Amino acid sequence: MEPPRNRTWLRWAWLVAALALCGAWAASYVLSSEAPRAMVLLLPQARSGELPVAQAWRDAAQEEGLSVTTMTDDEFMRFGGDRRHIAGVILPDSVHREASDLLVNQLYDYVHGGGRLFLAFDAGVHAPNQVGYVGPDSRLSRLAGVRYALYHDLREQTFADDRVLGSRAAEQHLGLQPGKLDFKHSAQPPLGELTTYGYPRLHYPHFRTQPASEAAARVLLQSPAGDVMVSQHRFGDGEVLFVNLPLGYLKTRTDGHLLHRLLNHFAVGMLRQPRLAAVPQGVGGMVLNLHIDSNAAQRPLLQLEQEGWFDRGPYSLHLTAGPDTFVPGDHLGIDLDHNPDMVAFLRRQLARGHEVGNHGGWGHNIFGNNANDSNQATYEPFLQLNHDSVSSAMQRPARSYSAPMGNQPAWSTHWLEAQGFKAYYFTGDSGLGPTRAYFEGQRPTARLWAFPVTNLYQIATFEELQQQPQPRSDEDMAHFLEGLPHHVADARVARLFYFHPPAAARYRHVLARLDRQAQALADRQRFRWYTMERLADFMDQREQVRWQVTLTDTGQRQLVARSAADLAEMSWIFPLETADGFEVVTGKASVRRDAADWVVTAGAGQTLVVHIHAARTSTARR
Repeated sequence: MEPPRNRTWLRWAWLVAALALCGAWAASYVLSSEAPRAMVLLLPQARSGELPVAQAWRDAAQEEGLSVTTMTDDEFMRFGGDRRHIAGVILPDSVHREASDLLVNQLYDYVHGGGRLFLAFDAGVHAPNQVGYVGPDSRLSRLAGVRYALYHDLREQTFADDRVLGSRAAEQHLGLQPGKLDFKHSAQPPLGELTTYGYPRLHYPHFRTQPASEAAARVLLQSPAGDVMVSQHRFGDGEVLFVNLPLGYLKTRTDGHLLHRLLNHFAVGMLRQPRLAAVPQGVGGMVLNLHIDSNAAQRPLLQLEQEGWFDRGPYSLHLTAGPDTFVPGDHLGIDLDHNPDMVAFLRRQLARGHEVGNHGGWGHNIFGNNANDSNQATYEPFLQLNHDSVSSAMQRPARSYSAPMGNQPAWSTHWLEAQGFKAYYFTGDSGLGPTRAYFEGQRPTARLWAFPVTNLYQIATFEELQQQPQPRSDEDMAHFLEGLPHHVADARVARLFYFHPPAAARYRHVLARLDRQAQALADRQRFRWYTMERLADFMDQREQVRWQVTLTDTGQRQLVARSAADLAEMSWIFPLETADGFEVVTGKASVRRDAADWVVTAGAGQTLVVHIHAARTSTARR
């Protein structure tokens, strides 16, 4: 497997490219007595919405199931930061570097009066039509509770490039999933170090910071030098989430985990907003993706079948179908076209409900080691051969894909789209569920869903456990795979883990621990196994849903949802203390509750209206 592309972009020069695109995107926002308390993504002007980083923020909100409205600076100042209708304000990185003094003052008034602000990186560090930084530090430093943008004092040392560290308490507070913070090999124990798949060390650009002269912010993530990376700060009656990282830009370069996680934390953790779940019926789960690379996988697969392992699931089985693996003529491949036993095996798994898909290009290592952006004419036929073989064995077209060794040139993604594929496994954006993956800063395809691998620190599967310089133990993997089902169940999300069948013999005890945890949660209806195709179809359906929480003439809140397709299995998650019950007025829906949330799940139909009974004052969180 290959790690994601080398992130040479983690330097200051990215800002120039991020600001290079501009278009004519129109937005409008109208406040009325019926309007909900919405989260607002603040942009300098309407056309800023076409910038890739602005779109990345909106895409992240949509994928997290959050209701976010775009508003221009002029509109925000016109409405006076009306807290009756604005639940929280997001000031994004890269696209909002300039801010007028009037806007800055309005933000101070809004937060001081009880508003919530998500302040990202370089937002507002410059004034319009003025060269350079404004003042000795950012004009928003008092809001953040942290002094930053210290150009007058630090000059060329204004920025740093370093690792991100967090405590166990911060990991829990921010809801980071297992495998993201490494406490065992951290640069600064007892703090854990943020990791991603394929990189020994993960560095991020950020402002050097200094403590504020007033009440200090609560630091959640920091650099080894003590620079604040993420913090929360009370200001007056309001609160600010300050993130000293270029979140939107990072998402456009296949590193969207922090943007998604912190956006969810702001909306749900701080604002207690509802969200549309990214899994059917709001039940979290996992995609277990088996990569069948060569004929070395055949015997382990049959052994797993004999043990009853495939009676569970469903799982996603991806196959490299050609006769060779490492070099042409080695005869180490599955040779599916001349392997009736393997064809019969695949058809048995299809009958059990498992998914069968393509593992790339005919010869696993031949394609994985050699395909690149410049040799499409040579290696695209390998994709077609594999697709034809697997589809013939299935007796229907394959629709999911994983790249051999993680090698996915841009032309192969376009080929997948042209062939009608729905989903592909992805070595970037680790820590996310199904996502529209950006490529070199550009908007993603509208047809394909990327399924990022879920990383255990720098690795993703069994064969990588002993990789240097930081080898991991069987117990590290077992602990990770026991924790992951609990995380996806609690967060109501889906994540992908993959492995190769030959590893099953050595690591069967580890897989057994995953099985036990998943089954225990499934018995309580808190966990499901999903396939790539199943989730891709669901996410396509989900994208057509339009919803909001509005107010009736009598001031009662109501959930209103519509879809051009079908609302079936769509679920809205409301924090428990924000409602005292629900009443279905139009359409079909069921309501359930657990220790943390209300879950409103739609039945078949295109329209749903549900009245939300007000939470009791004694339990409502303000």
